[in-house]
Amino acid sequence: MIVENREMVKHLIQLSLLEFTDEYVKCHKIADEPAMALRAQCYVTANTMFSECTAKLDQLDKLFRTTLHIPANVLLPSDLLHKKKYTAEQVTALEDKVAELDKQFRRDGIFLAMLQDEIEVHDRLADCIDSEQKLMELAEQYRREDIVPEEDVALVDDLAEVMQDVLRS
Repeated sequence: MIVENREMVKHLIQLSLLEFTDEYVKCHKIADEPAMALRAQCYVTANTMFSECTAKLDQLDKLFRTTLHIPANVLLPSDLLHKKKYTAEQVTALEDKVAELDKQFRRDGIFLAMLQDEIEVHDRLADCIDSEQKLMELAEQYRREDIVPEEDVALVDDLAEVMQDVLRS
């Protein structure tokens, strides 16, 4: 049996004993100092239990090796995936395709980021256009109500024309 499996069994024995001891301490309301002494003995007891299990684990290991042994001439389903051989040209072509797709992915990411930036610019421009529209309406209202002096009317008209040109473009 693999060394990790033996360590796992040992660890499980220790955890089981510790859990049992904690429940025992809780149920019988044992004081802290004696409870710590009980918990300390868990590791010693777990090691003793594990050493007693070693002979049985060896037998189990031997049984696994004899019954679950896969002969070298037997292919598993996962081995069938590796059975197909690729030529160097095919490997190179696949690597080139992966590199090309990676570049395309990066370009698409950059393009998407640019589009998102452009959407943000359009949103900010929409606010500016709304403000300009309100300004033009206010200028037109001032012109109609003769609030602006006569000499400034030409300036307001020129400003309105410039704003109209900006809105059209």
